[in-house]
Parts: sequence; C-alpha cells; structure tokens
Amino acid sequence: DTENHPVLATLYEGIQMTDDGLTKALAKNKLFKFGAAGDKFDPNLHEALFEYPDENMEAGAIGQVMKVGFMLNKRVIRPAEVGVIKKV
Repeated sequence: DTENHPVLATLYEGIQMTDDGLTKALAKNKLFKFGAAGDKFDPNLHEALFEYPDENMEAGAIGQVMKVGFMLNKRVIRPAEVGVIKKV
C-alpha cells in the first residue's frame, strides 16, 4: 500500500535492498541461506520448533520458517528453525 503509507514503503524497500546486498556479499564468501516453506524436513539441516496440521501440504514438509539457516562451505553453521506439517 505505497499510496497510503509512502514512508513505510520506502523503509521496506531499503530493508529489502540491504538484505539483498548482504546476501550477495555472504554468497561471495560461500555462506548461503537455506530453509524454505515446502522443503522436506531434514533433522541435519532444520530444527523443528513445532508441528501443526495443514491439509494443503504434505506431512513432514516445512510449513513455516521462523529463522533461516546458514551453510558455510556445505556445512551447517546455524540450522533453520521451522514449523513442520503433521498428519491430520
């Protein structure tokens, strides 16, 4: 809603640009973010904070990402904190 809240829209755009720049700088040094909704839960990469039912997604999939994880040279330095879909 950029018309009603131009200051907030500008702030959001600045935060997004900062995040993009930081992500690119980290990627140059082989530090990558991981953990996205819809990925299969892997206990070696993810830390499950909670489970919840969702009929639209497969059981065992990641439904929500609370904190993204980070990998450095293919090694996990911070697991992604996620919410996992359970059977209904």
